[in-house]
Amino acid sequence: MAKMEEIFITVIGAGAVGCAIAYELSKYFSDEKSKEIVVVEKNEQVNGENQSSRNSGVIHAGIYYPKDFGPLKSKFCVEGNKLLYNFCSKYDVPCKKTGKLIVAVSKLEEEYLEDVYKIAVENQVTGVRYASREEIKKFEPNVDGISALYVPASGIVEPTCLVSRLHKIAEENGVIFLTGSRVVRVEPDCDFSYIGIQTRTGTERFRTRFLINSAGLYSDEVAKMINPESPYEMEPVKGEWAKFYSTRRPDIMINGLNVYPVPSGYTTDGVKLNIPFKEFYKLFKENKVTRSVGVHLSPTFSLEGGRYVIGNTIIVGPAYSKPESKEDYTHLKKEKHFIDNVAPFFPNLKLEDLSLHQTGIRAKLKNH
Repeated sequence: MAKMEEIFITVIGAGAVGCAIAYELSKYFSDEKSKEIVVVEKNEQVNGENQSSRNSGVIHAGIYYPKDFGPLKSKFCVEGNKLLYNFCSKYDVPCKKTGKLIVAVSKLEEEYLEDVYKIAVENQVTGVRYASREEIKKFEPNVDGISALYVPASGIVEPTCLVSRLHKIAEENGVIFLTGSRVVRVEPDCDFSYIGIQTRTGTERFRTRFLINSAGLYSDEVAKMINPESPYEMEPVKGEWAKFYSTRRPDIMINGLNVYPVPSGYTTDGVKLNIPFKEFYKLFKENKVTRSVGVHLSPTFSLEGGRYVIGNTIIVGPAYSKPESKEDYTHLKKEKHFIDNVAPFFPNLKLEDLSLHQTGIRAKLKNH
């Protein structure tokens, strides 16, 4: 009987997370042939076909995660912000520290804005400060608000280029990527896990010393292969985007900042709350309501003369809804939905300016 192939580390999923894990591991084990690293990816190519590319491309600064509710997010988002800029600079991945405005349009919203500022201070996010109505106009003349937070560490990255670069470096360091290969079985044992995969030509089986589950939307299914009693379940969230060209008219020109509304509270049915922050926070701690950063404006990159530069396309979104399945990429929101959501702080945008852009499905862990 032929000896079963043995892999030192197996990573399931080659999205942004899986490729980043492979890249980091390859820095430590690239010279050790006995410690082979394999990434198993169900798609035919490593290009972030799912949530790794279908997003706003925003680099967050760490201002939304209070330590008492998300201690790991509050820590890793701030650290990851710096690490991502450094990586992009070192490996020529298109990114830009654009800054962000979080705009309040009422006294009630200023209560919620104050909470964001407190979180930013608690998480030691550098440079965050209040901006007056006049300062808002200096940053973005076509944005309206009574006050805002300016977050200089926020920015954007070209997500497909990021995934591609992580993949390329990991592969150059010796990581093997098995594309078009779907994990169909995991049998954990004392020292190894036995992996069954469906490939283009049939089925294969190998054993691995270490198994890392970065399967995104499907990580709950992989978890149940490992442990049928696994309590983890993904609750997919659909995000939809529209877009417009900021050069279409002077009154919708955007200078290049991310422009966000103040985070709002929502009922479990998706109805926006209009209550004082203290009342919302009490309900939030009791898990009776949710919070969302809201539909926002983000600049994007365009390829001009062989170089990525901030282009004229501004994306508007995401508008969230519950998908029918993990593969439900249908567009349900109409242009008016996006107009209505940004009108309070970006009032000049019209229906004829917008076109529908993209849909993505985000992996959200149920009850987390």
